[in-house]
Amino acid sequence: MKRTLLLSIVMTLTLVVTAQHVTRTMTWDGTERQYLEYVPASYTGETPVPVIFCLHGLGDDMNNFSGVGFDYLPGNWIMITPQALVASLSGYTIGTAWNSGAGAELPFFGYTVLNADVDDEGYLLAILDSLENNFNINTDSVFFMGFSMGGFMSHKMAIRHGDRITAIASVNGTIGSDVTDEPITNVNVLHFHGTADQTIAYEDAAFNTGGMGTYTVGLGAEQTVEFWRAYNNCAIDPVVTYFPNTREDGKTFERYLYQDGDNNSYTAFIKIIGGDHEWYYEPQNDIDYTTEIYKFFTNTMDFPSGNNLTAAKPEISVFPNPATDVIAVNLDKATSLSLFDITGKCVLSQNFEAGLQYLNIAELPAGIYMLQCDGESVSTKISVVR
Repeated sequence: MKRTLLLSIVMTLTLVVTAQHVTRTMTWDGTERQYLEYVPASYTGETPVPVIFCLHGLGDDMNNFSGVGFDYLPGNWIMITPQALVASLSGYTIGTAWNSGAGAELPFFGYTVLNADVDDEGYLLAILDSLENNFNINTDSVFFMGFSMGGFMSHKMAIRHGDRITAIASVNGTIGSDVTDEPITNVNVLHFHGTADQTIAYEDAAFNTGGMGTYTVGLGAEQTVEFWRAYNNCAIDPVVTYFPNTREDGKTFERYLYQDGDNNSYTAFIKIIGGDHEWYYEPQNDIDYTTEIYKFFTNTMDFPSGNNLTAAKPEISVFPNPATDVIAVNLDKATSLSLFDITGKCVLSQNFEAGLQYLNIAELPAGIYMLQCDGESVSTKISVVR
């Protein structure tokens, strides 16, 4: 099922709220707010435990999103699923929305950020304060994750409150256009985005409102990843992992991990070729988002070996794809690369050294091309867009 609301969550799995998810209320900034609190049965208070905040998308609610599955994963986690307040625009109800910084210049309304007068940052930090006062929380293991608008909000929290947040994971939600701050400290960041996202566009975070047009509400997916990679001062060359393509879902999954950042920080990007504005999970898809987020937060990500989650790295890896002007080519060895159009005509050929190299494709017309290594059968399909 898919909702058409701005930044709404798309999940086809059945979401079930267990009896351990308890509704809590808190008055913040003069308004009664709610959140779901999950405390595992194994919690004794003797050992500090991590906490994860799960932020839903626009139009969704805490009850639905609490079923994302972190309560079923290993570990002694406390899971918090807060509820956003309903937003309206000139008297028209939009749906539940975080003051996430996702904003745009709209006709008739001017520059608009939903719930811009709501102190969601303070509300979320107040929940964290309450947890620290009432539980034995490991303050070095505080995590935020979110889908769509919840992803935008997670990025905002990391930028402005990274002194209290260890890592975030954002699914299809980038850094909002209203968030222009520099992060206050290093935060580990994992971003997911599909190249065919029809709600928050991969290239420029453009949102299609339907009758009102399409408006960019934040940074594009790759801009968001580069923002964090550069701030964290991670290595330019990523460790690239290709997940096995065993499901007939029309999608492939790639992970780019940028390591060796300041204060041991790292940045990661899971790119879904052909992916839309959805939450992907096994066995319908080749990866499970909740599991990948868990591995990122616990620094237990899989790398190529045998029948592991990931497959061996091919001789050619490129980024971005689709591309417009330049593609980065990661090579295991010195080699020649040739680019062929769909007719089989060689349109570009160049010799490269091992490592990360760059191929200029600015003069090529839009279309599908095949990048070939040393004239061998190992090749990669490239999509050039204009």
